[in-house]
Amino acid sequence: MLVRMLRGMAIGTSAALGLALVAPAAAHAQAQTSGTRFGVEAALANHSLGFGVGAFVKFHVAELNEHPITGRASFDYYFPSNSFYGSGTHFWEISADGLYDITAKGNIKPYVGAGVSYDHFSFTCNFEGIDCGASSSGIGLDIVGGLNFMANSKLMPFVELKLGLGGGAGGGAYSSGDFVIKGGIHF
Repeated sequence: MLVRMLRGMAIGTSAALGLALVAPAAAHAQAQTSGTRFGVEAALANHSLGFGVGAFVKFHVAELNEHPITGRASFDYYFPSNSFYGSGTHFWEISADGLYDITAKGNIKPYVGAGVSYDHFSFTCNFEGIDCGASSSGIGLDIVGGLNFMANSKLMPFVELKLGLGGGAGGGAYSSGDFVIKGGIHF
C-alpha cells in the first residue's frame, strides 16, 4: 500500500512538473493568437487534504463593461495527510470556474467568480493481509476570489481563495465552509 501511495504522489508531481516544463512555449504561442493561457498551481486545503498540485487552462469568454470574463478549467491532485501505515488516501478534482476581473487597469488585478467541481476520493488499506477500500465522487459548488499580478506579459503569478458552498465527495475540498488557498503562475 505504501508503494501505491508513493506511486500516486510521484505520478501527480511528475505530471505537474512535466506541464511546467513543456507548457510555457506552447502556451505562449497559443496566447498570442487566442487569449488562452496555461498554468500550474499549488494548493493548500484547510483540512486533511493538505497540499496539492495542479494545472489549468484559462480562456477569454466575454467583456462586461470593458472588464474581462474568463473561463478556467483545472485539474488538481492532493496529497492527503491522513494516511497511515498500510493505507493510501487519494484525492483529485476537476474544476470549471467563471472569473470576472474587477478592475481593467493597473498591475494588480483582483477577480471574483464561481464554479463547479467534480472530485474523487478513495481510500485503500491492508489490515492483517485483508485488502479493503472505499471511494466516493461528487459535484460541488464554490466561490472564488483572487489577485493576478501583471508584472510580466509572459508570466503572470496569482493567488486565490476558493470557498466551498456544498457538495463534493465525502471529505472533498469543497464541502460547505471548507476553503483552499492557491497560488501559481500563468504562461
